[in-house]
Amino acid sequence: MANNEIINRKELIDRLDKDFQLFTELAELFFVDSISILKKIENSIDSKNSEELRKTAHTLKGAVANFSAKRAYDAAFELENAGKNGEFHDVVKKFEILKKEIEELTEEMKSILKEGTFSREI
Repeated sequence: MANNEIINRKELIDRLDKDFQLFTELAELFFVDSISILKKIENSIDSKNSEELRKTAHTLKGAVANFSAKRAYDAAFELENAGKNGEFHDVVKKFEILKKEIEELTEEMKSILKEGTFSREI
């Protein structure tokens, strides 16, 4: 997968066994859940709660993995590790990167939904 790719469509299509309806359902859940998860991450950063940061970043990491979104996955992984290690010195910057990646992922998912099919596989 190219580093600049938001979603690896081929991997996504394979992961979902070409089931566009499943993608639609997962995307709709993600749109709602990602907002609350990002808020929990922000709250854990504000309160310097490393365990909550680790758990919520891990949850989001799993959610974006469903969409073969490596950049968002990597950004969530960085925050998960920060929580695991209790490192808060650059966590705000990492959170800003994660929010940007989630925003771009959401837009890409909406674009796929608008297409109404997995027409562009690669």
